[in-house]
Amino acid sequence: MRRQRIPIRQFILVFSMSAVFAVSLASSVRAESIPSTGSADLGRIAYIDQLGDVYTIKPNGTDRRKLASGELLQSAAFTPRIIQSPRATQDAYSWPTWAPGGDRLACFRMILAEAGQTGGLYIFDVASSRVLNVHKDLGLQPIYAYWAPDGQHLAFLRNREQTLSLELWPAPSASFGWQPPKRIADGAPFYFDWRSDAEVLLFHSGGDRQVPSGSSVGLLNIENGTTKIVSPTPASFGAPSWSFDNKWMAYGDEQQAQSPVALMVAPADGGEPQAFADVSQRLALGWSPTESRIVVATTSFMDGSVYEELQLIDIPSGETRTLLKDHFAAYFWSPNGKRILYARRQPGSPFGTWVVVDVDSGKSTDITDFSPSRPLTQVFQYFDQYALSHRLWSPDSRHFVFAGSAGSDSHPSTALQSPGVYVVEAIPQATPQLLSDGPIAFWSPR
Repeated sequence: MRRQRIPIRQFILVFSMSAVFAVSLASSVRAESIPSTGSADLGRIAYIDQLGDVYTIKPNGTDRRKLASGELLQSAAFTPRIIQSPRATQDAYSWPTWAPGGDRLACFRMILAEAGQTGGLYIFDVASSRVLNVHKDLGLQPIYAYWAPDGQHLAFLRNREQTLSLELWPAPSASFGWQPPKRIADGAPFYFDWRSDAEVLLFHSGGDRQVPSGSSVGLLNIENGTTKIVSPTPASFGAPSWSFDNKWMAYGDEQQAQSPVALMVAPADGGEPQAFADVSQRLALGWSPTESRIVVATTSFMDGSVYEELQLIDIPSGETRTLLKDHFAAYFWSPNGKRILYARRQPGSPFGTWVVVDVDSGKSTDITDFSPSRPLTQVFQYFDQYALSHRLWSPDSRHFVFAGSAGSDSHPSTALQSPGVYVVEAIPQATPQLLSDGPIAFWSPR
């Protein structure tokens, strides 16, 4: 991910989602019939409200729980409220990140007081709402977190003086206690994906002194800190990633194609990489969660803010077909690998439409109009990285969650100033159901 060159107060407002608007929740869509499904496989939704507090809730709107330091709070019902003013100390949680088992939740916390800014990392037990582990540091600026597949460590990026650092934070254990984070890599930008055994990271980093271009794709061994360069000539792309079974790795390269940018797919055992999907400017890739096939978003726009085509590539056979041609800001595989949710976005327009495309048939279905909240816009900007660690889809692939404003009356000013958290069934012309106020929300993996 790229380092954000913004003032620290703006950083807190945008990334920590503290309440800065004295407004009421204003939305024409109300929770008339929140999904009544109550099966265990629907999991829970974690969100940050407008005051900067972190909650979890069932997708049908029941069992709302506030997570807090060392105490168990009773469930509370959501009612729209007027937000009076931000907290005097600018105290707010941000970016809830589910552990793979769905039993724990990691969050950042920012406190801006007269003494300066203190950043915090928190891990909560979801069932009891209690804090399991915490790390605080004056000047800590975490911007992104991604749990290891085994749930033992949290890898997170933080702002440094001239770069980003990737740090590993151990979970609490009887033998080691509450350990501070361990700095394991540096670079700006920095993107990465965990291998399923939680021992190796596949990364794409800038500022690499080991290669002439200053950027590289490589493998980082977590145990001993050694790196192996996979490509010294990465193209304009974001996150590299592993296939669902770890047999393949995919990344962008600019030296092994006739066009400036090529998708490279290499066997994880060190075999020769193969070039796919030559494009002119930029690509973003995403593996199917169930099969050895990959979708690649391509664009001719220099900044990559809007993509124009989505190609589906079957790696074993090499068969490639165009899945859709549209203007979109981001896409997300459903957990069952059968559908893809994407955010249709016209260039220069603040409005969008959630659309679902069936992967096998290529049929697209418009779900609902919307405007994204500020943090959701951040997710769109780096969606290929966030798709690895933060989930919009429900575990059963039937619903999704988002924050902003929704429906035919959605408006950017509402999405930015008084966003709501919505659950939507992935069916044609669905009615979004309002769960709470709040600028960001993610679904648990189970």
